[in-house]
Amino acid sequence: MMIVVWGVILACHLSAQKNGRTEVFSNRVKSLQVKVAGEQISEPYIELNSDHRLEISFDVLNHTQGQYAYSIIHCDADWNPSMLTPIEYMDGFQGMTINDYSPSFNTTVSYMNYRLYLPNDNIRFKVSGNYLLYVYEEERPDRIVCSVRFGVYEPLIGIDATASGNTDISFNKEHQQINFQIDRKGVTVNFPEKELKIYVYQNNRDDNVARNVQPQIITGNRLTYEHLRELIFEGGNEYRRFEFLTHRYNGLNIDGIGFYNPYYHADLMIDRSRMHTGYRYDQDQDGRFFVRCSDCNNPDTEADYYIVHFTYASEPLLEGDVYLLGDFVQNQFNETSRMEYNPQTRQYEKALMLKQGYYNYQYVLLPHGETKAQTLPTEGDYYQTENEYTILVYHRPMGMRYDRLIGKLTLRNTHFVL
Repeated sequence: MMIVVWGVILACHLSAQKNGRTEVFSNRVKSLQVKVAGEQISEPYIELNSDHRLEISFDVLNHTQGQYAYSIIHCDADWNPSMLTPIEYMDGFQGMTINDYSPSFNTTVSYMNYRLYLPNDNIRFKVSGNYLLYVYEEERPDRIVCSVRFGVYEPLIGIDATASGNTDISFNKEHQQINFQIDRKGVTVNFPEKELKIYVYQNNRDDNVARNVQPQIITGNRLTYEHLRELIFEGGNEYRRFEFLTHRYNGLNIDGIGFYNPYYHADLMIDRSRMHTGYRYDQDQDGRFFVRCSDCNNPDTEADYYIVHFTYASEPLLEGDVYLLGDFVQNQFNETSRMEYNPQTRQYEKALMLKQGYYNYQYVLLPHGETKAQTLPTEGDYYQTENEYTILVYHRPMGMRYDRLIGKLTLRNTHFVL
């Protein structure tokens, strides 16, 4: 009965969203992460029937342990629910309880750390494709606290790709162009233009993804995607970084740390636009964050929460709103990530409760009425920027009821084809 109720609630929840995404719905849920287990830097994709597992973790601010359950939905290439029923896409049951949890230890902010691995003894995936996992209160399935995107792929095709500052609209200026080829000899594709769906993501962002890219040349088993306008991305800039590991001294890009009952506060250095500063290399992690702390044995439960203050000095940008960008805000544009302008100090400000660790972040401008953010006014656009591009290839031949994920390639442009 509980699973039936949950199914109705989830259907209503999905109808209110354009597509599913990694997102937090409760202000008590913090530090949501999804990665390949055992890897520090990874994307949320695992190979079907392999030994790799996904690790999903989050904290719930609370003095006592609460029971949370999860259910998994198979999705199409656009992250909308597919036509498959649970019995068709997985072995196991919906509504399983998350039993791996631990309380915080010796922290000023009390929380419970929850952790989940997939596949596990209760869940095994039968098919490839996109998946959405929903976490909710076990006794109140209407209270969904977060959702997580991940993918399961089959390595059936070969993908070769390059990133270049020499684009079809400029030469070594503000943009980067992706060119790639697909070798489809591992799978039968009769009508590539209709059966294949190609998506290219930059730094795990959803607002500027290239969707449904069509091949320019088809020669035998080889599909060529070159000189396509939709594969030209704004170069952006290297992510800004900060690190706070202890209250005893300031970390990277930290201006000051103090305790104001009941929380520790960390003030970041004042940031300004980098549009006219020119490109400077800085080793970042393309928007990710890592939980860590000094003088502790287990950061998962011993890292503390601080109120972190972001400051971006600028005249008001009247054409849109300024947002924080990075995995720590799930790369979403909402009230959590939106900067607030202070006319007295003439700067944008934001205070967020974050767990001790290392963080990548950027400021972006989202013009009014648009869904794609701009990096140029706040960070600058430079062709030299090292970005991470993810190419996903989905296949749905005639008669198939779901989008099969048959190829994935991650391209980190640490050097350029000029």
